[in-house]
Amino acid sequence: MLAAVLPLVQGCCGQPRPNLNQIRADWKNPDTRGLTLPAFNPDVIAVCDPPIGWKPDALKTGPNHIHEVWLSPSGATAYGVIHFTMPLPIGLNLALSGFLSEMKTTEGEAKLLSREDDANLPGIRFVAEGGLYRIHANLIIDGWDGWTVYAGTFRAKPVAPDEFDTAVRARENTHVGRPENPDR
Repeated sequence: MLAAVLPLVQGCCGQPRPNLNQIRADWKNPDTRGLTLPAFNPDVIAVCDPPIGWKPDALKTGPNHIHEVWLSPSGATAYGVIHFTMPLPIGLNLALSGFLSEMKTTEGEAKLLSREDDANLPGIRFVAEGGLYRIHANLIIDGWDGWTVYAGTFRAKPVAPDEFDTAVRARENTHVGRPENPDR
């Protein structure tokens, strides 16, 4: 029965599975101003590029996810990477719905402010607000694994433009999945 259901689940998502190795090969001339050297982070299974001087917060874990956050010196801005696993290899739309549901559980509310499919990602770029935070995120899935990489701010505080721009650069320089050379 599972063999009959899997093609339907994969087919209904309407999204091709990303070729993460090709995406890495196409990555050229990233804007690395204010960022550390990229390094593979085995906790979130991604090559992360946190901003210089930003401090890692305590690792947050749940039954199906691991969440790594780096906080700016002011504490007003965050760069984060969430790796999660799914019970089935679902599409981006269902993964986004699941993410928003989890955000509502942890923050008390979740409102999707904008959403854009991006074939160059490949995935979804979205902006969402929870009870405390607003995140500008990239959502990428690969089979049973998914990642949300974001630049986040407090809703109740003014945005620090320099910190936010740095967090966005870190988000854009993050490569999900295992690199061919994990020592990089």
